[in-house]
Amino acid sequence: MTDEFSWEQVWQQLKGDTVDLIVNIIVIAIILLIANFIINRISKHTSRLMEKGKAMDDVEKGKELVSAMTIIRSISRYVIYFIAIILILNQIGYADSVNNILVTAGIGSLVISLAAQSTLQDMLAGLLVLFDKQYQVGDFVTINDYTGTVTAISMRLTYITNYEGKRIIIPNGQIKTVINYGNKFTLAKVVVPTPYEADSRRMIEILQEVMDEYAANTDVLVEKPNVLGITAYNSSSVDITIIAKTKPLKHWSVERELRLLIKERLEKEGISIPYQHIEIITNNEDHA
Repeated sequence: MTDEFSWEQVWQQLKGDTVDLIVNIIVIAIILLIANFIINRISKHTSRLMEKGKAMDDVEKGKELVSAMTIIRSISRYVIYFIAIILILNQIGYADSVNNILVTAGIGSLVISLAAQSTLQDMLAGLLVLFDKQYQVGDFVTINDYTGTVTAISMRLTYITNYEGKRIIIPNGQIKTVINYGNKFTLAKVVVPTPYEADSRRMIEILQEVMDEYAANTDVLVEKPNVLGITAYNSSSVDITIIAKTKPLKHWSVERELRLLIKERLEKEGISIPYQHIEIITNNEDHA
């Protein structure tokens, strides 16, 4: 004999399901609000420390502090979101499954099952960047084939901005080569083409005089510029090379200023810089 259909039982079942659904939504919302609150607090605290690092007299220590805060901020977000996901899964009825995975496989296996291998590689590489101090926030670097200023470092990604203002995002696990220009100095190099018919010794003396005058710019120079001498014979010129140790990232401006000063001085001395000439010979004879 079949049970008699009851609208009251259906209503009670629907009411119970609705109450459970509302409770789950409220609890999940609370979990997300708490997670976002904690993340925001960490973000504000790390931002204050980053501003403090940027204002430090010791620039290198300041960069280390800023870089450490960016990594800590990134790690905290991953950890907090991971915990929030576990709590939400427990709330919606997957507690037994989650506990079984944690007990039998361990947290490490759970992370591996949830994250792709490349993601884990990026995260591990991010930790190595921090510990090895390959570069820090604010450093001017070339990473692989991209050159720019490091604006942020996270567990997975490195952000750099190039001279065009483009933001380049590089997964840490794909970083193969790093050139860091943020050391104690950078090298400015200027190659001056001079005429073969000119007195090379006199040319070197003139260039050295220009360098001696420019040496007063201690705000951009680490050492006095030096004329190395003749470094190459070209088809139409003799190259004389000048080098100067500059403060970090000042080498471009120093090179531009030196080229202008050298050109002005050579013009004053009546010496022209060699350049390619093209002669066009035409035949005006009438072949009619």
